Parts: sequence; structure tokens; C-alpha cells
Amino acid sequence: MLNFIAFFFALTLLVSVHEWGHYRVAVALGVKVLRFSVGLGQPVWRWRRSDSAHTQSTEWTIGWLPLGGFVMMLDEAHGPVSPEQLPQAFNRQPLWARALIVVAGPFANGMLAIFLLALAACWGQYEPAAILPTPVVQSPAEKAGLRGGEHVVAAGLAWVDGQAPLPLQAVASFADLLPQALQALRQGRDWEMDIQDHQAPGSEPRRVRLSFADLPAMGRDAQDAAWLLWGLSGPQTPATVINIERGSPADVSGLLPDDRVLTVNGQKVSDAQFLRQFIRLSIASGAVMPLTIEVSRHNRLLELHVQPQKVQQDGKDTGRIGAVIGASPNLVWVEHGVLDSVVIGARKAFFLTGLTLRMVGGLFTGQEGLEQLGGPLSIADQAAKSAQKGLAAYLGFLGFLSISLAVLNLLPLPVLDGGHLMYYLWELLTGKPVSSDGVNVLQKLGLMLLVAVMAMALVNDGIRLMR
Repeated sequence: MLNFIAFFFALTLLVSVHEWGHYRVAVALGVKVLRFSVGLGQPVWRWRRSDSAHTQSTEWTIGWLPLGGFVMMLDEAHGPVSPEQLPQAFNRQPLWARALIVVAGPFANGMLAIFLLALAACWGQYEPAAILPTPVVQSPAEKAGLRGGEHVVAAGLAWVDGQAPLPLQAVASFADLLPQALQALRQGRDWEMDIQDHQAPGSEPRRVRLSFADLPAMGRDAQDAAWLLWGLSGPQTPATVINIERGSPADVSGLLPDDRVLTVNGQKVSDAQFLRQFIRLSIASGAVMPLTIEVSRHNRLLELHVQPQKVQQDGKDTGRIGAVIGASPNLVWVEHGVLDSVVIGARKAFFLTGLTLRMVGGLFTGQEGLEQLGGPLSIADQAAKSAQKGLAAYLGFLGFLSISLAVLNLLPLPVLDGGHLMYYLWELLTGKPVSSDGVNVLQKLGLMLLVAVMAMALVNDGIRLMR
């Protein structure tokens, strides 16, 4: 039931706001709106409301299928229009007015996303503490002197010669670091942090500088690799065993879930990243080094012997024991004031817009697989999971969905808002609109493409359910 409620509310809110954007701008520009519908198919509820100020009489309906909506405006393409109503017809409006009405829907979703993300920031939620893990070997983080366990209190782009140094931004949780890591990565700038010992929160912070020049020669603009490039795999997590693969070296050694690893080959294990890295690097002259692991199990100390497997990963030999290591990180409650929340909401909306554009671009260029497409079932599942985590997480998910809806609607595909904008661009360049026959053909092609994409998304949903 939670899946359905969370999914239904999400789609109803996003579609209603999208169509409301079209409606309000159309009415403001003097276009007559005949019907405002939330949901598709046969209406299950309808009513009529008049707006004497704008000489409007609009029918409002709710369709039985909550997967979309529409605003039907007076238009000669849909049928004859009386001479006295021609000034209110959509097709008789100047090009700029039609374009503004079309853009208003995605714009409304963008504004909704900022509001939802700002509300989530103001409401507050638990987030991973900004405590750094053991850095990747030979990474910028390790070369800067980081060893893991440092608490980041502020971070930002490093100043360059000829520019005034900018103040670092306060860091409330580890989530604040990702946008900065990506920004520094894309601009080719060094990255600075103010850190302190998290065991001594009152100690004086010291500043470290992560050098961009020390980044390894791999996809520097890769979103997924941002942490790894700087040497930060994620927030620090305890070296606790979560799962064991049956028949694996970890299973054969007697390692069990919930075991807390204390030492490996006599070295103290500070966190999960240290242990994972130690296992991967257990290759010496082509041979695999056996591991002696001390674990805490139900307040008892045990010594286990593990023989890692040598496997190929990214073209290199690496060690593997077949265990998932890393419990939940330390969490902190983070909430912000109203003005700060608005800034955070706008910044996150901008970040999510760029992320969505890169994902969509990757689908068209082949850099992203079609298996990443998700349909209604995936949305319902994610909506329910975010709702279970709390109001802030659900609001953040709605903000992401709203951004996604805005970006997807602006794609230059027929039947979408972006397709109509392409028609208007043609009209602007040639001085004449696309012919009705041409529009019909393009609309059918666009609909076929949209149905194919939706079918692929549904297939992916089915595959995920069967796993």
C-alpha cells in the first residue's frame, strides 16, 4: 500500500504542477483553456470553473490512469473556432507566446524541485558524517597526507595565482563533498579541505590541498569515478562483514557476517576501505599473499586465515575473498535555516539537472546502457523506499523526479514539449510553420519512439522484479 500511495502522490503532484505551468501562462497571455486534465483515459471526476477576469470557462478532469496529464487549449488544429474567439486561439498567438506557454511546464517542474529540495534541507535528516575513509593508494588524498578518520569541517576550490582566495564552504555531512569534488574535477582545480581529528571535535582544524595534477590518467569527467579519482571511496565505514559468498575464501576460512575485523597481518584495520584495499593489494610478485585476520565475534577475539583469490579487474591482478565489508557510516542530523535551504535547494537542483542531462546524453551516445531505464514499477519502488527513510528523503526523491520530468520534456522529440519548441525554431528560421501533414508524421514517429522507450522501461522493471 505504501508503494501505491507514494507513487500515486508523486506522479499526481509532478504532473499537476507541470500542467499548471502551461495553464497559468496560457491564461495570462489570453489563450482560452478548454480542459485541464490530471491523468489519462476516461475521466472519473470532472467539474467546470469559470474565470471572469480572463473570460475563461475551463473543464477540470481527473483521468483513471495516473501516468500523465494535458492542457487542451482552443486551437484551429482541433476544430473550427468562431471568429470572435480567434484572438484566444493558441495557434493565433505570436511565436514567442507559444514558446513561453510550452516552456512553462518544465519551468514549473524546475521551480517545484527547488522548493522540494529546499524543504528537505529545512526539515532535516540523518546523513553520513563527513569523516574520510582510508585514501586510495597513490591518490591525491594520500599524497596530501590524509590517512583516514579525518573530519571535514569546510571544503572548496583552491585559489589560483592572480585570484583572491575564496572562503571554504562549511561542510555539514559527507553529502556536501560530492558537488565540490565534481566541480573541482571538471574545472581542473585543486581542492582544499579544513580537517580535524573527529575524536577531538574541539581541536584546531588544519588545511590540506588535494592536487589536481596528481589525478590518475583515467576518465576525469566520469561522475561515478569522482570519489575514486580523488582517493575518497565514500564516508568512513566500520570494517564489519556484511555478507559472505558461499564457497569463497572468506567462507572457507570461517569468516561470518557481523564479524568486526580488527587487524590483518598484524596491521590495525582502521575502516572498511583499509581492509578492502589491503585485500586487493595482496598480490606480491604475481603470487597471492595469505592473510591472517583477527576478528571480534560476540565479544570474543578469533584469529582466522584467509587465502585470497587472484582475479582480473580493469586489466590488473587483484585479490578477492568473496565478502562484502562495510557497515553503515556514522550519521549526523543535518538541518538548515530557511534562506540557506533555498540556496541549497537551488544548488542541488542545478546539480541534478546536469546529472540528468549527462545520463540522457549517455543513453543517446551509447555510454550508458538501456538497462538503466526505469518505468512505473521502479519509480513506485524508489518512492516507497525513500518514504520509509523519512520525509526529507521522500522530498529529495520528488525533487529528483521533478527535475527528470523537466529535462525529459525538453528533449527535442515530437509529442514532448521540446519537440514543439523544435517546430517553433523551424518557424523562426524559415518564416513559416511546419505543415500539418509534417506535424502528423513527426507526432506518430515520436509516439512510436516514446512507446518503445516505455516498453523497454517496463521490461527492465520486470527483470528487476524477477531478480
